[in-house]
Amino acid sequence: MDYYEFAGLTRETLRYYPAAISAVFLTASAGALLSGLHLRVSRRFARAAFALAVLLSLELTLLYLLLLRYHSGLAQVEFAIPGMGSFRLLVPPWVENERLLFWLWIYSFMALYAWRYSRRLGSALNLGSLGFALALYLTARAEPLPQMRVLTEYYLLLSQHPAGMLYASELFHTLQAKYYLYSTWYMWLHPPLVFFAYAAFTVNFFACIAMLLSRRQSYARAAMAYAKLGYLPLTVGLLAGYPWAVEAWKDVSWWWSPVVSASFMLWFFYTAYLHSALYLQQERMRTLTALLGIAGYASILLAYAIIFILPGAHSYA
Repeated sequence: MDYYEFAGLTRETLRYYPAAISAVFLTASAGALLSGLHLRVSRRFARAAFALAVLLSLELTLLYLLLLRYHSGLAQVEFAIPGMGSFRLLVPPWVENERLLFWLWIYSFMALYAWRYSRRLGSALNLGSLGFALALYLTARAEPLPQMRVLTEYYLLLSQHPAGMLYASELFHTLQAKYYLYSTWYMWLHPPLVFFAYAAFTVNFFACIAMLLSRRQSYARAAMAYAKLGYLPLTVGLLAGYPWAVEAWKDVSWWWSPVVSASFMLWFFYTAYLHSALYLQQERMRTLTALLGIAGYASILLAYAIIFILPGAHSYA
């Protein structure tokens, strides 16, 4: 694929991507509005709120199919410099601006399933979908892979002309670093497992709030079920990151990196939560368990925000 073919693929993708993000935001907004009416006014709005939750999941799935097409086109670009080698780059669909989108996509299906526990909980989860959709609209509505697009376009444009080969060689080294980062098994195991866990813990967060506001057993069951659903992927995802970190951060003091410390902190919170949940029959323990779930989710938001605020290996993935 040359520069003009890739530019055409990018234009075609960007023709639909911003509109798709806007549609996701509008659907989430309408779903949150109907959910608010369901929670505060009348039960009759529950069916419409559920229908919009289904529509949101379908929209996100179609959006992901569009992005996978773009990723597959990017994988057709061959980066090659005589004497320096060549490679093709298959970018994981949960990096750069697509991290939050992947989180919301998984969460939307988990939120749909949560309706079986309680309609009121399902409506509350629609409010969470709006929070994700708003963050996406504000931060990632322009394009999905801005860094990779710019690097790839500049490389293809410069490599077409002999006078630009020197600059193309410099870009080749940058892209080669991306290749070693994105092609490792770690990037295809650690991030999706962690974001799957984050999605489950988001449902747990809303169920824990419901536990504090109401003493219904259905909320406690839902909170426990989603905490258990997220705990194992989180544990495996964190363990999977260890051997990669040893290799990637060789001779660098990374063990007390803010991201690593925050990740272990949230793991300890949810370990404590699951132990506390064993005693949910006791009234005081139910309150403590809900507070632990809320604190655990606060630690997730902290760990995610640190990626953007503080420097480190996580900040460029």
